[in-house]
Formats: sequence, C-alpha cells, structure tokens
Amino acid sequence: MLTVVLVSVGGTFAFSSLAVQREFRKLPPDIQTYLRSRDAALRRGETPPAPPVRPSSARSTSERPSSAAATSRPSATTSATSTASNRTDRPPWPVRQVDWLRGVQRQLLQIGLVAVAVSALLALWLARRIARPLTVVSRAAGRLAAGELQVRVPVPTMDRELAALAHSFNGMAHNLEQLEAERRQAVADIAHELRTPLAIMQARLDAMEDGIYPMSSEQIALLSTQTQLLTRLVGDLRTLTLLDAGQLALNRRDTDLGELAQAVTAGLQTQALERGVQLHVVQADAAPVSADPDRLRQVLSNLIENALRHARAHVDVSVSVQGAEVALHVDDDGAGIPAEKRQQVFTRFTRLDESRSRDAGGSGLGLSIVQALATAHGGSARAEASPLGGARLSVTVPLGVPDAPG
Repeated sequence: MLTVVLVSVGGTFAFSSLAVQREFRKLPPDIQTYLRSRDAALRRGETPPAPPVRPSSARSTSERPSSAAATSRPSATTSATSTASNRTDRPPWPVRQVDWLRGVQRQLLQIGLVAVAVSALLALWLARRIARPLTVVSRAAGRLAAGELQVRVPVPTMDRELAALAHSFNGMAHNLEQLEAERRQAVADIAHELRTPLAIMQARLDAMEDGIYPMSSEQIALLSTQTQLLTRLVGDLRTLTLLDAGQLALNRRDTDLGELAQAVTAGLQTQALERGVQLHVVQADAAPVSADPDRLRQVLSNLIENALRHARAHVDVSVSVQGAEVALHVDDDGAGIPAEKRQQVFTRFTRLDESRSRDAGGSGLGLSIVQALATAHGGSARAEASPLGGARLSVTVPLGVPDAPG
C-alpha cells in the first residue's frame, strides 16, 4: 500500500511539473528568458533582474480616463492613477501564472508527503495487526512440532481469514493430540494383550521345568492354545495396520453372501454346541456382491464368534437384499449392548465385560476388523437391539450383479 501511495504522489508531482512546463512554453520568448535568468539569479543568491516592459495593449489605452471624467471625478482619477501605479509594480501576468502553478506544485508535494507519512503509519498498523496473529500461529506451530500437542491459538474476531486459519490450526492440533493419545493407548493395549498369553506360557514352562507339572499332552495343548491366541492377535493387528494404511489388497470376485453365510455357520456348529448355543441361518437370500470372499468370511466368523460368546441359547444369522445393499444380521439372546455403548464396541481392545478372560472374551479386535473390512468394501457396520432380546450386529455392503458368463 505504501508503494501505491508513493507512486501516486510521484505521478502527481510529475504531472504537475509537466503542466508547468507546458504553460511555460506558451509564454513569449522574452518572458521565458527572463524567468530562466530570474531562477538562475535566485539559485545564486543574487538580485533577480527587472521584468521586461511589454507594450501597452488597447485595453490600457481604453482604460485611460477622459479629461471630462477627470474634471468631474478627481477622486476616481486619483484612485485609478494609484491602481495603475500599483499594477506597474507587479510582474507581468505570465510570471504570476507560473508562480501560481509552482505554488500549486509545492502544495501537492506537501500534501503528498503528508499522505506518505499517514499511509506509512496506517500500513505499519495494518501490518502489525495482520502479522501478530500469524506470529502467534507460527510460534504455536513451532511448539507443536516440538511435541506440545495441547497448544492452541486464540481465534481473532475481526478477520475471517485469520479466524479460519486459527480454527484450522486448532483443529489440526486437536486431531494430532487425539491421534497421539490413541497411539499411546493402542501401544499399551497391545502390550497388555501380548503380555497375558506370554505370561501364561512362561508360568507353565517354569512349572514344567521345576517338576510341578508333568510334560504331558495336556500341558502341551494348553501351551498350543496360548500360541494360537498370540498368532491370531498378531494377525488381527497386521490386518488393522494394513487397513489403516490403505494397503490391504482386496481380491474382489463375484460372491453370494447368502451361500457364504451358510458355509461359515456350518463350520462353527461345533463351537456352538460346545457352548450349548443353537446356531441357525434363519434367512439366506441370494445376495450377489463384488467382494473379497476371504475377508467376508472373516467378517462372518468374527460376528458369529462374538455372538456365541455372549448368547445364552440362540444365535440367528440372516442375509437379505435391501434396495441397493445387502444386509447381514447376527442376533443373539444375551444381555445386549447399552445404547450409549453400541458404537464403542467397534473400538479396538474394547470389551464391555472386563471380567471375562481373554480366552473367553477375545482380544477386543474382532469387531474393529469387522468395521474396517466393511468400510473397505464400501459398506458399514452398526450395533442395535435384537429381536431375540440381546444384541444385533449388522453389516451392509453394496449389492453387485455378477458378470454374465462370456
């Protein structure tokens, strides 16, 4: 802005100088010579020369009073003579005109200098007003980079752009703080989950080494169970990590979700009988989807195994086509999920019943994988109340028509 003011003032001064020069060229040569010599004498500090005396015009002749008028109005004649005398003491009119133009030029220059000073002060005030929030954000960004994730910046109320910048920075800092808290919690949960089977295995091995437990097939089976738990936990963590990074490859094929639900349910009948739970497929519509059948099998297994852990006597599986989606429902007659915790069950390492052991209650990653795989297929997962009185866990995926055989 200061540059614009300087250019405007300089332009005004230049144009005024051009106007003076243009008027100067219109003067007679002797007047121009006089003005140049007058300026040179003034610059040297000398007395300027007398202005040239130009011939009187017709107007001067006509302005002479007649003898009759002089006789009748002596006072007017005396006044006119005095006025004429005063006029001869002043420089000719071109000189006065040039002096007036130069005066205007000097005034424009003075006004321009005042405008420059005011504009400089205004520009300095505006710059400080704009730079102060930016400086605050810059310092906060430095603190954020140093690890102070709780840092926030005040939101200005006058400038919308700066307010939007402050809101964006605070939102970014909040998200980073949340991600860091989730990362620390995840590391703690993973360490906790891995420590339990490892501690059990270490205790069994120490007892066998001390002769407390015999080296029998029963003890080896117990150790094998803990090893399988560790293997599954590590596999689940790897799956979630790949899903978070967007690097989990889906081998999509034309798959009938109804047939897949029947196959998975049949494979889990033995586990259901061991728990004394009746597992049934109550509805299995033909539901063609374009999906990875292995990952959908993992979704079905996690949902049904979760229902078997919480059911009292019944678990029902249903697959139905609803518009452009295929809905998979797994219902149980257990205690159900409180309404305020239904979304929480899809959070990693979440077990609503903390009294359950990890062998009976799972690692808390199954439903997180269900939601992540459903999202990867373009669908969603949710929890709600079941008609059986317990919980209903549902997954929806887009309906896909199989390709015609070629």
